[in-house]
Amino acid sequence: MKKIVSNTLYILFVGFALTLVVACIMLVINISNGDGQNFNDIEALKLSGSADEDIAFAHITNEVLSEAPGNYQQVSVQFGYDALRNEKKEYLYDHLMSGIYTVSNEADENGRYRLSRIRVHNYKLSEFDIREVVNAFIYDNPQYFWIENLFGYAYAGDDTIVEFYSVLSANECSRYIKRFNDKVTELLSQVEKGKSAYQREKLIHDLILKNCTYKTGVKSSADGWEYFTAYGAIVNGEAVCEGYAKSMQVLLTRVGVQCSMVRGDAGGVAHMWNVVELNGEWYHVDPTWDDNENDNVPSYEYFNVTTEQICKNHTICDDIYTVTSTDDEEIEPLAKYNFYVPMCTSRDMNYYQVEGILIRRLDKTAEDALTELIKEKAESGETYIPIRFGTELPYSEYVNKLFHESPYLFYYCLENVNNTLSKNKQVDAGSVFLLKNEDFRTLRVRLSYTGGA
Repeated sequence: MKKIVSNTLYILFVGFALTLVVACIMLVINISNGDGQNFNDIEALKLSGSADEDIAFAHITNEVLSEAPGNYQQVSVQFGYDALRNEKKEYLYDHLMSGIYTVSNEADENGRYRLSRIRVHNYKLSEFDIREVVNAFIYDNPQYFWIENLFGYAYAGDDTIVEFYSVLSANECSRYIKRFNDKVTELLSQVEKGKSAYQREKLIHDLILKNCTYKTGVKSSADGWEYFTAYGAIVNGEAVCEGYAKSMQVLLTRVGVQCSMVRGDAGGVAHMWNVVELNGEWYHVDPTWDDNENDNVPSYEYFNVTTEQICKNHTICDDIYTVTSTDDEEIEPLAKYNFYVPMCTSRDMNYYQVEGILIRRLDKTAEDALTELIKEKAESGETYIPIRFGTELPYSEYVNKLFHESPYLFYYCLENVNNTLSKNKQVDAGSVFLLKNEDFRTLRVRLSYTGGA
């Protein structure tokens, strides 16, 4: 590798040194979206008042589309159902599924739209049991966005009577589902045939981030039920973390990518994100934290990361088996838990692994790889150059040697690439921005082009 920077390059540095101080902003990727949403605080009430025979039910005329676009085979999620491991809970789940499209058109005396009551014979389900079924159902089926975070229950002898509710009447559901189907179809029409699972996942991730804005100041569904649903993220374009995660699951499963949701905390507040399966390996992906509010281009800092990486600033709730294995007579009704969170150890489908380069030593090998990557990204007009660093040097030393002190390796490579490009494809060296993630030992270089690309 050449140790001496060319005279041209030194002149370049003198010209934009002051600009570089201002423009080369080091952004630590730690977006703390989330205001402590109580996404799984499902309310329970004791049943009273009119029975089913006093309620006029109607069948929702539209149903959520289930077919996959192109040549992709839709996949289903049933981790919640599989975790129930109790035939009475499964019975309740199954009857909720079969009655999901039957809703009252008139509100009851409490202003709620009912689904038909379900009677579980010869078994007293606890409040925790019923809440577990509701959580499992929503966990597996976020496409049924009209289910309210509320249920009623009562006992009749040894039987349990359970009532579920919709946030919308049957007629309203039909109209909302039509809008939901139309928007889902529009988004999925952009997923062309023949895409790899990674490409489909990235495209869906980007479409959601382009389509949806994070809604701040929302604490619970009382502030607007839509913000916590796939409907809010997909149709209204506003959601909190739960809406982002649900929309990822809805869209990815329809293009053949297995995806489920993870409950936990991040930045000290309740949070939700996803896990996806690619080529037999599982990865964490957090679309909310990838939604860079200060940039129109998505971030990929939390795109297909390992359990070790996500746990640097996320805390994963216990699984349902840990929560229910207690010796206590009664489990905390609002205990937080997950139904299935795989151990994610592979980095094969991580954004930086797939689309970037790994720099271990600042030598000729690094120079060649970096030159090739800059050229590839510049020729296609891409915005970011992703770089991973090894552990041979301190993170700060890699950054300094690339950008701030001799040999200024990145700018040396950039100058060589610009000399091979047409003027409208050349990178503006004075407008380079750096986005650092020292925890993950990664760096994204944001590019601007002299020709406005």
